[in-house]
Amino acid sequence: MDAEPTPIAYTALQPGTPMRTSDGREFGTVAAVLVDAPVDVFDGINVDTPDGPRFVDADQIDRIFTTYVTTTLSADEASSLPGPR
Repeated sequence: MDAEPTPIAYTALQPGTPMRTSDGREFGTVAAVLVDAPVDVFDGINVDTPDGPRFVDADQIDRIFTTYVTTTLSADEASSLPGPR
């Protein structure tokens, strides 16, 4: 039996962590965690995908674990994400 993944804060998220859609499909890996430094607020994640870099807004992040990040995005939504800002 596989152990449940451990939830973590965005501050502990590491580059290379897999990113998943809401149905569990992997669509890329964490490139960088973005923080609005003046107010110390999580802004989102830049993601390396096969189609190039993409940006996932903090509002689109569902849960962050040690082994992957789940989003609220469908596969179609993930495929049409904007590039990093």
